[in-house]
Amino acid sequence: SLCVDPAKAVVSTQSTGAISDAILALTCLISCYEIFLKKEDVFVIYGFILVGIAATAGAFKFSGCDSVRDLHKSLSTHAGAVGMPWLMLLCASIQLNQGLKMSLVSPGWDIFVILGMHVCTIQYENTRQMLLPATLIGLLYAAIVHTNHFHLLGIALLCLSSVFGITGQIGPVHRVDLSHFALCGALYSFKCGLISII
Repeated sequence: SLCVDPAKAVVSTQSTGAISDAILALTCLISCYEIFLKKEDVFVIYGFILVGIAATAGAFKFSGCDSVRDLHKSLSTHAGAVGMPWLMLLCASIQLNQGLKMSLVSPGWDIFVILGMHVCTIQYENTRQMLLPATLIGLLYAAIVHTNHFHLLGIALLCLSSVFGITGQIGPVHRVDLSHFALCGALYSFKCGLISII
């Protein structure tokens, strides 16, 4: 029979999802470490930290730890609506300033921008949906103007990650895993692009 046992499909999704989320978390950890070696600034790596924490929670969830299911959902929302936009916004700002200015507003004031993004993510659905595309366009502009191939590759992989989605399969491969792997590539490319500037 060509029918797939639903129970086996769920187990398969969980085991591969745990692996791809763990790889995503590891990618974030490596990126944080390499950037922090060059610039000891927690705001520069905040986006990576947020995505890495969400991916770690996802690895536990897919490993069968149901107690983190709601936490993972909340962290994933903030990683997508704050972590990634903040990363791209800061990358664009640093790129446009050619590495001379490492903060978006000024040292110490970036925390208020981040808090504002978190509040908007919780309170306003429309703002949450607009932050990612708006900051992606900003980084695309900065990457084209200053010819940063790493950032251009990261943008392409981030878009590919969205195209894959998180439900269903493409052949034998789960879409959520493809999405995670594309996101790993995007984050690593953003890290390389950032290091090439600073």
